[in-house]
Amino acid sequence: MILITGFAPYKEALNASAALISSMQSDLPGGLRDLEDQLAFEIIGVDETSRKTEHQTLEAQLFALLTQYKPVLCIFTGQAPPYNKIICEKVALNSFMDEVIDAEGSVAYWADLPGINTLPAAVEAQNIPAAHSYYAGQHLCNHILYSSLAYAEEAGLPHRSGFIHIPVLPEQVNMGYKNAACMPLSMTRKALSTAIQHVVKAKTSFKEM
Repeated sequence: MILITGFAPYKEALNASAALISSMQSDLPGGLRDLEDQLAFEIIGVDETSRKTEHQTLEAQLFALLTQYKPVLCIFTGQAPPYNKIICEKVALNSFMDEVIDAEGSVAYWADLPGINTLPAAVEAQNIPAAHSYYAGQHLCNHILYSSLAYAEEAGLPHRSGFIHIPVLPEQVNMGYKNAACMPLSMTRKALSTAIQHVVKAKTSFKEM
């Protein structure tokens, strides 16, 4: 099973990753039809009241999804207004809003999706700009990747994880991100579809899913 997630709008009316995941739920791209039974698309929302509630609700939802689907691969997505391309994160830090996520946890983890080193090139082959990044920020995007990798190590869960940042949507530029680069939903759909196919192809034993 492959778990693919986005974030619900966070202190705003729209989130590009939620729009992307919702689109995939309602209209799966043709290139993924053969994998349809193996794909689980979910949107994660958190309690924004405080850092503590954000942390707790994120961890609870993530663990529930991992328990429910028992995925072999996890691809998390989130929006990044400063970016003008698809960004594949390579590292997750034990840090959330400048505080430690897990006092007894590892300082950092490498994202371990199959084919991660060549993922940007696969996306760029579709005429979509893409690159690697070694810093996923200090908020929910880094947190979910770190926690997923930590659960795999500490709880012995079988999944491998990665995170993809996407630009905001064109309509979000008019909603507040006045100077941000943007990418249309049709392009982020194509990028995510390409990424899913790429990691599946890179996985040595697809039958395990």
